[in-house]
Amino acid sequence: MRYLALAMSLDGTLSTAGRIEAALEQLRRSGRRALLVSARRLGELDAVCPHLELFDCVIAENGAVLHWPARRESMSLGGPIPESFVKALRRRVLAPVERGQVAVYTHASHACALVETVRELGLELQVVFCGESALVVPPGVNKGAGLQEALLSLGLSAHEVVSIGSEANDHSLLAVSECAVAMADALPALKRRAAFVTRAEADAGVVELIEQLVRDDLQTAGASIPHDSLLLGFDGAGHSVCIPAYGDNVFVVGPRGSAGASYAFGLLERLIQKKYQPCVIDPRGDFELREDMVKLGSRLRAPRISEVIAALAEPSVKLVVDLTGLLPREQPDFCAELFSELAVMRRRTGRPHWLVVNGAQYLWPSRGHVATGSSSKLRETLLLAEDPREVAQSILGQVDVAVAVGPAPARVLGQLAEALNETAPLLPLGAGQEDEALAWFITERQWPLWLRIPPGRAERLSRLHGHVEGDLGSGSFVFRGPEGTLHLRVNNLSSFCQAAEGVDEQVWLFHLWHGDFSRWIRNVLRDDELAREISSIERRYELPAAESRRRVRGAIAHRYALPA
Repeated sequence: MRYLALAMSLDGTLSTAGRIEAALEQLRRSGRRALLVSARRLGELDAVCPHLELFDCVIAENGAVLHWPARRESMSLGGPIPESFVKALRRRVLAPVERGQVAVYTHASHACALVETVRELGLELQVVFCGESALVVPPGVNKGAGLQEALLSLGLSAHEVVSIGSEANDHSLLAVSECAVAMADALPALKRRAAFVTRAEADAGVVELIEQLVRDDLQTAGASIPHDSLLLGFDGAGHSVCIPAYGDNVFVVGPRGSAGASYAFGLLERLIQKKYQPCVIDPRGDFELREDMVKLGSRLRAPRISEVIAALAEPSVKLVVDLTGLLPREQPDFCAELFSELAVMRRRTGRPHWLVVNGAQYLWPSRGHVATGSSSKLRETLLLAEDPREVAQSILGQVDVAVAVGPAPARVLGQLAEALNETAPLLPLGAGQEDEALAWFITERQWPLWLRIPPGRAERLSRLHGHVEGDLGSGSFVFRGPEGTLHLRVNNLSSFCQAAEGVDEQVWLFHLWHGDFSRWIRNVLRDDELAREISSIERRYELPAAESRRRVRGAIAHRYALPA
């Protein structure tokens, strides 16, 4: 299943909540979790929604209070609003002022009194509106924050959650969820941020969403849902080439050494940046650890499957499983059992989101011992190998995208095609550069294309000083002007920004309109994202020279932290 939980903000629909009880039971039978998210106080919810046991977690008071019906436990995410605030507010307004465990409630028409009371007492509080009610909660407390805490307690992450809402206080809820849905009667501002809108209103819209979720995991609505993507590289025009962060298997293949490991490490960095949980399986013990990664196993001690599963139970753990404590012949059988346990965990929690196998040929060799069940279906798996012919065909057949790195990527893709018993792909002419890879989108039947490899963190840091203050030598930019008579050389980005202010308007516009700035940044500095941003400025021919100078300098200053 793609989506394992549904978070429902039912503030406007709880008066008819009985209509969704059957749908909730159907949702739970499908193996999914149900979470109720409300601005109401916990004590009120029993009266308007008598079957709270249908929910795995109830998030009340706009995210300030969490309650687990099965355990009959509750927890507050903030301290109660001071009594001095309640007394001062009651002196200002005639309408009822009510307290929750954390929040304070009154009618929305008294919003000005709420704000004035906060100002008068010098408190750091926030005012939230929900229908005809206004409530005051501690700073940082909202439905999104409450959902994140609830998911943590259930062993899930936001990547497995669908949320539905309709009120102004549902923005944070939809923002932290992988798939955001608005009811048909939702506020226009909420509809604009939602992936799609239900056809029905109120509780009927919730039932509609549940039925679609159970029926096909929202596949029929998939085209409208903006999914996270994983950047593979940049094409010749500097455009991003991506794959979905869910569903594909990637094979990075090439000679053992820095090229393949560096590319895979970059992919891993980008996954972690998007808060996906990885689990690296390392048969040869040479995977480069990030400082925030945890390693289990060593050459002196083999890892245990139970401790791998226990470590991954914490969503923030990024795990490397070192298999060098096992004999080579023991590794395939160990991993067959490990992958079986991980498959169970993924069905239950969706995590770990990605598996990374550093040396696929050791676990699934094309010849010799292959463990029973070790060729089961892979998903969201990043495989690394030196020679595709050494990997079992049952594994290669599950690869969606192959990325060849190293000195002879075309030959490597030819070997992969041979191992798959497929016609060799039509390879692009010419050899790639040192920082390029050849990507073959196998399942999409696209011919391979050259991709410029995004620099990893270490490479970005090493480049930073040279780009900003170093000497680029033959890669320096030269302002020549339309007549070619000027020869103003700038050795780095700092001197480029200074020169950009000094050259006359005719020289500036000549280079700008010819795309010289973005071409220099793309080809010499290898910064495709900045080049794309500068290129969009170069195509704005209507901009005055002063404005285009300001925008180009601003884009560079923002990306490289230069004084603007």
